Amino acid sequence: MSLGLRHGQNYLVPYDPDWPRLFEQERLRLRSALPRDAIDIQHIGSTAVRGLRAKPIIDIAVGARTYTMAEQWLEVMASLGYDYPGDIGIPDHRIYGRDLVIRRFLVHVVDVGGTRWRQFIRFRDLLIANPKLAAEYEAVKVDAAKKHPTGMRSRYTEAKAGYIDEVLTEEFGRGQP
Repeated sequence: MSLGLRHGQNYLVPYDPDWPRLFEQERLRLRSALPRDAIDIQHIGSTAVRGLRAKPIIDIAVGARTYTMAEQWLEVMASLGYDYPGDIGIPDHRIYGRDLVIRRFLVHVVDVGGTRWRQFIRFRDLLIANPKLAAEYEAVKVDAAKKHPTGMRSRYTEAKAGYIDEVLTEEFGRGQP
């Protein structure tokens, strides 16, 4: 199983066909513990796209009644092995991480149906539906990982952001959700 990334490292691994099963196991753990304010739980990011190289961390979007609900879930998430850094400055978004030394899962709490939720789901679905787009995105990710192999993960993420924004702007500009 190729799951887990040590803090301060940024690299990609080949797609692992076990990732969907690992997501589903974690989704069930989250669903059984989180309150009803956690309305939907989706597998997002590159590990959700068959065949795409990815950082070996499974990204999970939890669509909540409001993203600020995340701050009320500290105890329940800690019982599942997640830590919470608080508001780290990402608008309309809170993040929990599981397994502090070697990250295996990130939970992104956002407003269900909100802009960020729609962006997460739409970008994932576009990559799944369009192999050419997925290949382009993979090339962007490979370049970002080469430029930022160590250090803050946010630099790697920022290196991909322009491409993601461009794809979503074009898609939303056509009236897509």
